[in-house]
Amino acid sequence: MQRTCAEMDRILGTDPRFGSADAIAARNTARFRVGLRLLGRHHVSHAAEFRRIERLPDDALRRVLYDPVLRNAFERDLNLLTVRPEDPSTLALMLRQSPVSEAGFGPCEALMDVHHEPWPDLGPAWTWTSTLPEEAHPLLTALGRRRDDVFAEMGADRRVVPDAETLAALTRGARLLAELLPHSGAGALRHVALVGFAEGEEEDGSVHSFACGDRLPSALFLSPQALRDPWKVAELLFHEALHLKMFDIMRTGALVGDIGRMTGTPPWRVVDWNLRRVYSSLHVYGHMVLFFAAAASAPADLRRRYGEPLAPDSVGMVTPGSAASADGTYTTSEDRTRYLAHQALEAHADALTPDGRALVTWMLEALEPLLPGVVAPESTPPAPSLPSTAPSAPAGAATPAEPAPAAGYRQCGPVTVLPLPEQGMLLAAAPATNRMHWLNSRAWLVYALCDGRDAARLERDYHRAAPDDPAGPAVALAALQQAGLIAPVPGGGAGERHAKEDAKEAVPEGALR
Repeated sequence: MQRTCAEMDRILGTDPRFGSADAIAARNTARFRVGLRLLGRHHVSHAAEFRRIERLPDDALRRVLYDPVLRNAFERDLNLLTVRPEDPSTLALMLRQSPVSEAGFGPCEALMDVHHEPWPDLGPAWTWTSTLPEEAHPLLTALGRRRDDVFAEMGADRRVVPDAETLAALTRGARLLAELLPHSGAGALRHVALVGFAEGEEEDGSVHSFACGDRLPSALFLSPQALRDPWKVAELLFHEALHLKMFDIMRTGALVGDIGRMTGTPPWRVVDWNLRRVYSSLHVYGHMVLFFAAAASAPADLRRRYGEPLAPDSVGMVTPGSAASADGTYTTSEDRTRYLAHQALEAHADALTPDGRALVTWMLEALEPLLPGVVAPESTPPAPSLPSTAPSAPAGAATPAEPAPAAGYRQCGPVTVLPLPEQGMLLAAAPATNRMHWLNSRAWLVYALCDGRDAARLERDYHRAAPDDPAGPAVALAALQQAGLIAPVPGGGAGERHAKEDAKEAVPEGALR
């Protein structure tokens, strides 16, 4: 093949938009900080506590808010700000109940009676080792309740307390994954906060592994029985960690507009999937194509230390009673990737944002030597004038119309923004809705120019700062106005504050790329 597995691994693990664990973590950390500012502004009695957490260094902040219980509370509070702002803050309660660990442990991690990090040099994950009763601490009680919700959905019967052999097998599989795919494999592990162990039966056989989704974010579970072979451990860890990676990616940009749209039943299952599940599974299966190709061509050194790889690509049993169970199809990650790519790029293409489509085509084009013909030339639309969607719109929002002519525009207050100049992005929260929006460099420039200067000057200053964009600021102005980040200035309001002579001075350093 023209592009090697090592090259595909590098592309999938280092792309700053969709691949790099560091870049995705930076965006999530920014989202945590802005979210905490919004919560502190709304829940005034807890403002000091939110401010204390928000001011933590990046690593310490992630230790707190990647904790599955606290992250679930954070996401709940943010969602309620947009629909039921009168509800009390769950996160504030959890923060009050969180132990302070001088050893640098996260809140639930600090409550484990045995501390174990499965891959300490690859990321700050921890293992659920505790034998303490769940009523011993409110956070353990909350962790147990959320676990029970996940287990009921996934077919798991009980949590298993791992022994030394199980923990060693987990670490060995993680090391194999990181050696086999040092960029995409090792990077995926960075998105895991909690590893637990469970046993149970589901409709298509014994439970091997599952990621926990919204109920227990950043967490995955494995069956101890699935840890006998390091290649199987590496496969399961990669599969579930990729689900957690997509969880993080989807919270740092609008990828799917109509995420709840039902898409029908995939041939290997017996229940309908929504577009969220299609999109997430496509991301996983596409990467698994690379995993199996890399395993098949693994060097002799890996084979000597970890044994021979398992049989070629086989992603597991199909559900009994499914269409595929009758004819033995859709048993490989390639088969499933091709099916799901059609669903995302053709059958439901209208539900993807430009960024959502860009992620899928980027991944499939990187894997083209292993998936020839999946992305047809005509299925890739021309790049929009704004490389990323201006602000990310709420789910199902229509394409914004060009706003009515105005004397000028101003930023809506109170302004809550956090720049990521190294990524050419600005995270901005709309004060009326508390929704967060990711502005690319062009939208950021337009937003910075909305300081009350008259419309003619705004247009002129935009072209001075972005002479390579003949389209002008109209599209970004419409999207920013629809998002509630800017508002038109009535006639005669221009010059609300003195406009700088050079528009570039109004843009934070690094906004243009």
